[in-house]
Formats: sequence, structure tokens, C-alpha cells
Amino acid sequence: MVFVTYGYISSAQGIKFAADLKLGHYMKIPPQILFKVQMVATIVSSLTQIAVLNWMFANVPGICTPDAINGFTCPIARVHFNGSILWGVVGPAKFFRTRCDVPSAGMGFPDRSHRSYTALALRAGQEEQHTTGLNFSVWALVCYVFNYQIKNRASAWWSKYTMTLSAALDSGLAFGIVIVFFGFIYPGWMDGFSWWGTEVYKQGCDWQACALKSVANGTHFGPDDW
Repeated sequence: MVFVTYGYISSAQGIKFAADLKLGHYMKIPPQILFKVQMVATIVSSLTQIAVLNWMFANVPGICTPDAINGFTCPIARVHFNGSILWGVVGPAKFFRTRCDVPSAGMGFPDRSHRSYTALALRAGQEEQHTTGLNFSVWALVCYVFNYQIKNRASAWWSKYTMTLSAALDSGLAFGIVIVFFGFIYPGWMDGFSWWGTEVYKQGCDWQACALKSVANGTHFGPDDW
């Protein structure tokens, strides 16, 4: 886990920062100013996340357990831990048993654009591995509407405003979550609140965090001989 944290995650964050600098270059933003903004944002967000985590561990009962209130079950931390077990303790050779190389050129796609879409789809699965089906379906629906329907029907509007709209949706979601949580949920005003939408949602595995398949008593997951 230490290797993943300081190796892969550091490299991944560096690639994302480079991608932001590239986007800023296309938008005619001076690289020195954008780099300073990145550094300030990194420092502020790091200190903010540390403060929020310490507050949550001290004030959210049962955090990172199945019994946590308000859904604070720490899915990202579980994915990080499980991935460390699979790739570190077990290892890919034993986990897959055989080689699983799938070259994109051999997938039957006639040109690079189709292979690019395949790479994006696989990347999406990697990014959304800690989410539920509801999260993934909403994400796919929004992407379909804005990056296919609107792009094809109003390409000029899409080219000019899609990045601004994306940033607005992300910022509005984060701001709305803070307001709803501290304004309604944390004070307890929503205790006992129920309507047909919440009741239907609580009946599914998105709320109950139930597994698709379970291991029967006396059996185990994986092959008999590793």
C-alpha cells in the first residue's frame, strides 16, 4: 500500500497536473500562473482534506463500517485496500492464473477512433470501481446527453461552454452536498424522513451494499490450488 501511495498515485497525480497544464495551454492561460494556481490548490485541498478527515473520525459514529450513518462506509478506502491485497499479496500471476493480454489492434476495430472509445470505456470502469450502479448509470446518462446529443446538435455551443458547464456541475454538486449535509442531515432534521423515492432506493443493493453473489458455508473464493 505504501508503494501504491507513493509510486502509482504520485505518478497519476503528476499526469493529471500535466493534463491541466496542457488544457491551459490550449486556452491561452500563461503556464506560470496556472502552475501557481495548481500549487495553491494542492496545499489548500490537502490541509482541508486532513481537517475534514480528522473531524469525521471524531464526529461520525461507525465511520468506515457497514453500520456507519449517512452512508459513510468508505468505499474508496475499501477499493484501495482490496486492490493492494490482489496485486500485492496474491499477485496478478496467481489471480489471473493465465496471461490475459488483449491487444487493442486485435479487437476487430477498423480504426483508432473505435479503439480510443474502448480505452475510454475501460478507463471509466477503473475510475468508477468504488461506486454503485446508480452512480455509474447517472454518470453515463449525463455523458450521453452532453457529449453525444448536444455535441451533434449544437456543436458550437458545446465547444464554447462544455468545459464551463462541467466545472459548474462539479462545483455545484460539491457545494450542494456541503449545504445539505450540514444544513439538514447532520442536525438530524432528516431523521425519519421518508417518501416513495427513499423507500425504493433503500430496497436495492445501492443502499444496502449487498454483494451480487455470496460464498456458501464450507466453500471459499478462488481456485482450490493457488
